Amino acid sequence: MKIISLIALSSVSLFGLTINFSKSFDTEIKPDTLQAGINITIKKKSEKEVTKLLSKYATFIEDAKSVEKKGGNYSVYPQYKYENNQRYKSDYAGNMQYQISSNDSDKLNDFLVSLYDQKTDNQVDISTSSVSWVMSESQKTGKIDSLRLDAIIWADSYANSLSTSLSKKCSVLSVSFTPVNHYYPQPMMRGKSMEMDAGSAPVPTQDMQKISLNPTFQLECK
Repeated sequence: MKIISLIALSSVSLFGLTINFSKSFDTEIKPDTLQAGINITIKKKSEKEVTKLLSKYATFIEDAKSVEKKGGNYSVYPQYKYENNQRYKSDYAGNMQYQISSNDSDKLNDFLVSLYDQKTDNQVDISTSSVSWVMSESQKTGKIDSLRLDAIIWADSYANSLSTSLSKKCSVLSVSFTPVNHYYPQPMMRGKSMEMDAGSAPVPTQDMQKISLNPTFQLECK
């Protein structure tokens, strides 16, 4: 589906009629990649224990071949309690975050189940958030290239149409492409901390998403 909007400005010069306008080319596409955010929080008495456990989960995630990974940012910090108007260090907490993705929802689901199976300590909390379908870079690039070609072909056809209507020789002087707009539907699952068993995690609906290209055209008719 393509939605067209047209804004045109024209001017007359000694050399002919110059027309400047923009036009929107939109297309819908079904996203091909399922992504999710992973947050791991650990509380222990010592900084060494926290770091050791974070390293364990980082190794597990990095070794997984079935999903793509980004992130791995982590922090370890002391926690304090107050007693008799005095502050003292009670324990340490650590936090680590990843974003994982796969074009196969079953593989991503299996990975999440396996990750939760690693949890054997009640002082470890694993949560999943922002589970949603997105377009991969290759999918977006291919669709954007196609829209650009559509825009160029349309401009040439429009120039020929103007030539006939105005009884002039019209040609395309320039086509300028502005940054691409992406629309992502809102229904996405924001997971909370939960335990996963051998069953399957819920998967969001693979809704259509929209890409918009808004080139600016300059035509001249003599």
